[in-house]
Amino acid sequence: MKLTLYFVLCIFSLFKQAFAEEIKAPFIISYVEHDSIINFYVPLLDRAYRSIGITPEFIQINDKRALKLLNQGEIDADTAKSGEVFTLYPNIIKVPTPISKIQVMLICQLQLNCDLSVLKSANKMLGLIAGDEFYSNLLGNSKIRITEVSSFKILLAMFKQKRVDYIFMVFDEKDIEAKNSFKNKFLIEEKIGFHILHKKHRKLLPRLDKAIKLLLNTPFPQTIH
Repeated sequence: MKLTLYFVLCIFSLFKQAFAEEIKAPFIISYVEHDSIINFYVPLLDRAYRSIGITPEFIQINDKRALKLLNQGEIDADTAKSGEVFTLYPNIIKVPTPISKIQVMLICQLQLNCDLSVLKSANKMLGLIAGDEFYSNLLGNSKIRITEVSSFKILLAMFKQKRVDYIFMVFDEKDIEAKNSFKNKFLIEEKIGFHILHKKHRKLLPRLDKAIKLLLNTPFPQTIH
């Protein structure tokens, strides 16, 4: 019995090693400077990849640049993005299981009206990240002045300093406290977020999807067979 168990474990170990050797190191995954990404999604994906024999390297890259690098195959994956990126970037594929549900919010300075009609205000300023990638459907006929930045930290600092009148922000179910800290806000839409990869890693999808699904439903990392 012990010999049989030892044999099975050896076979599994060799399988994981062979599988990992198909991936050229390092396996680079981009992420953005956002509390939920850093505190939840990066650790979750780190566990998922390690459970299938891959040691990922996480690098902070802003949304716009990360998507371009991923589409070109210069990096291997990105933590999470919503579905509209697949139209703009044909070399990007998604893991089928969603990893987040996000709310896109318009955040407004306290004294201002707060709904999408403000996008017609030519004398106001809107701050955002990656407008073409995420908000082209909202900004097509807008008149508001736009300033685009590369990180949520900069975006929030500009808003707190009242250098902009409005900002587009995204929150998920782990950001309730942060979302509630803004008193003047408007829900624009809800989206589903997926972990995304370059299409050259298509063979990873079945096992990676299984790993992510398992980890989303348990507080503890497990080995994915």
